[in-house]
Amino acid sequence: MENQEEIEKQILEIVRVQHEKDGGNNGVTFGAFDHILNMSIEDRNEVLMRMAKEKKIFIFNSLNMRRITLPK
Repeated sequence: MENQEEIEKQILEIVRVQHEKDGGNNGVTFGAFDHILNMSIEDRNEVLMRMAKEKKIFIFNSLNMRRITLPK
């Protein structure tokens, strides 16, 4: 697996592109990073929750799924 900083950089790039595209209103789904992380769902969620705890990303509940955007 790639180093942690590179993975976080790629995740942030996906979130940043979507943030610019929709003005930060919609975010991306947890599954948007599967091709980068290539790990089990539990491990993927653990990485994303750690990033949220470090305030690198913000996780919110939309009507029917959890989504990720940049923190305000």
